[in-house]
Amino acid sequence: MKKRLMTAALMLSVMLAACGQGKAQASTAAESGTETETRESDDILTGGWSANQGSLAPADNADAMKAFTAAVEGMTGYRYEVLAVLGSQPVAGTNYAYLCKGTAVVPDATSAYLLVDVYADLDGKAELRGTKELLPAAAAGMTAEWKYNSGDSDPQANPAVQEVFEAALTGKVGSVYEPFAYIGGAGEPENSYTLLCGNRAVPNADRSFCLLTVRKKADGSAEVRDTEKLELGTELPSATEEQKK
Repeated sequence: MKKRLMTAALMLSVMLAACGQGKAQASTAAESGTETETRESDDILTGGWSANQGSLAPADNADAMKAFTAAVEGMTGYRYEVLAVLGSQPVAGTNYAYLCKGTAVVPDATSAYLLVDVYADLDGKAELRGTKELLPAAAAGMTAEWKYNSGDSDPQANPAVQEVFEAALTGKVGSVYEPFAYIGGAGEPENSYTLLCGNRAVPNADRSFCLLTVRKKADGSAEVRDTEKLELGTELPSATEEQKK
């Protein structure tokens, strides 16, 4: 009888130990699952900026334009025209980067080209986070006055600019450039033009952006004068001068 009781007690101990181990394993698995979910969520919250690999046209980027419209609603004193949607970043909501032409609402105002950041939260509320004028670094070395383009920004609408751009890149190997906007330039004696371009290291690589300055030389030939990488998501000056109703 005692032998039977001891055997039963031993079996019960083994069963309880196995049960406890099972619970511990289940608990560990649950904690691991929670940790995995947290890490995945962290990746989403701290994701990097992605350059727009598709169409940059405002009409083809509905979510970005909805955020932009909400961010500037009620703004007075300054007007923004979105020329291109350059990229985005997931941040418990979304940051968007735009190429804009900005103009103060005053008589005879001169337009400037700007990199503009907008943040849209998960509830659809949006705010203008910052702006930066796109005066290229190349302008600092020009002897003629550098001016923003006051006309149509489409390179195809500026044949003289497009001609110098194509001539400057003829025969060049390496990076592939897509001109999206004619930003401005300097006249005689510089004959230089700056364009915002998509940039691919090789034809099928991901697109990034740069400010490419090309120059027509006195002998009629053309050259690339300067290439300035355009960083998305760098801290932009606060747009506090823009007033809202």
